[in-house]
Amino acid sequence: MIAISSPHLSRWDFPYALGRVAEHYQAWEIVAEGRHLLREIVADFLALTPSYDLQYSVHAPLSDINIGAINPRLREASLGEITECLEMAHRMGVDLVTMHPGFLSPLTRLDRETAVRATKDSLRRIDALSQELGVRVALENMPNMPVSMGKTPQELLLFLEGTSLDVCFDLGHANTVGNIEDFLTIKDRFINMHVHDNVGDWDRHLVIGEGNIDFRRWLKAFLPYSGRYVIEARELERSLLSRDRLAAVLASLD
Repeated sequence: MIAISSPHLSRWDFPYALGRVAEHYQAWEIVAEGRHLLREIVADFLALTPSYDLQYSVHAPLSDINIGAINPRLREASLGEITECLEMAHRMGVDLVTMHPGFLSPLTRLDRETAVRATKDSLRRIDALSQELGVRVALENMPNMPVSMGKTPQELLLFLEGTSLDVCFDLGHANTVGNIEDFLTIKDRFINMHVHDNVGDWDRHLVIGEGNIDFRRWLKAFLPYSGRYVIEARELERSLLSRDRLAAVLASLD
């Protein structure tokens, strides 16, 4: 199933965004930011979504969030946002939340291991709540940026060690690192997939076909995969090009 996700949608009032998404998609990964913080939309979600034939997942808040922060108060604030997101998702009947790992600060770029430990500690707490609520959590691989962690399958597995959390594989992110093939080793952990294009230099979130990713090759390589294919788009209208091109690629794999 093909889904849409875009921070652009989070700038719209939820009822309007819901109606627009339902015109074009079968599933929506709600970005829990801006006007779509779950605590702000839960009432509208519960009242309105029964009228639409859509499936839902959530992307946890990412702006100003760092579960690998070495300042304890800032890390606790980040964890508070993530845990509230899981609790609200549970209340909304949404069973899948994707989230980012920690990222590096100026100090931890000199002491990466401290940020790794903080991230692992945070993820253990998130895992405990995930199991309590019955909400699946997928940790996403990051693009090639100086502050990023979790860019390789090895580091994702390091973060996930000792938890029941799984992976959201972002094909576009992996293309910026140049390690798409490496993720074949952990494809059995994928419960969500983000798809968008770039030319390998930075995380452009281009329409599928406007970059250099060979989607047919890689989506076939990652079979069997039974989760959603989430188009991460800059805006809704041009995402429809990606939707149609992705649908054609997926049909060719049958």
